[in-house]
Amino acid sequence: MNRDMKDFNDNELVTLSLEGDEIAFGILVKRYEVQMYRTAKGIVLSYDAANDVTQRGFLKCWEKLDTFNSNHKFFSWLYRIIVNESLNYLRTVKNHTEITPDYTNEESPLNHLLKTELLQSLASSIDNLSEEHRIVIQLRHFEGLSYEEIADVLDINQKTVKSRLYAARMNLRDMLLSE
Repeated sequence: MNRDMKDFNDNELVTLSLEGDEIAFGILVKRYEVQMYRTAKGIVLSYDAANDVTQRGFLKCWEKLDTFNSNHKFFSWLYRIIVNESLNYLRTVKNHTEITPDYTNEESPLNHLLKTELLQSLASSIDNLSEEHRIVIQLRHFEGLSYEEIADVLDINQKTVKSRLYAARMNLRDMLLSE
């Protein structure tokens, strides 16, 4: 019985990709492109830059696919590439484009204004965190990664992840309370 390639696990798709099957790699891209884009956007704080970072990340993934260790999770390896590409982008850019969330379908203009102000305040506070704190907040709260997955992606131990998350949350709390 032939399986649809979309049902293949990541390691099977990597193996096929290494054999030159571009369709298999395309499935990996489709499987993770939204998560990788969100991660990049959360770090670089710009829609356009996140697109560029994500594309460069997938290109680097394709170029370095032969270095992937199948004893590890593919998505963790890919996250690490995207995080590194995002950090490389930040190193080359001095000023970030400020992103204002677009919220629609609010029940009243007052609720819309209050919610928008609260979310802008939170987004601004997150933007003002250090890179290492912003990254762990992004991976944990916006991408839903576990402590173990974050540790794997960032190549640090879980205690360091927990410590950074705690410090980031305390910094956020202090910033929000000072407003």
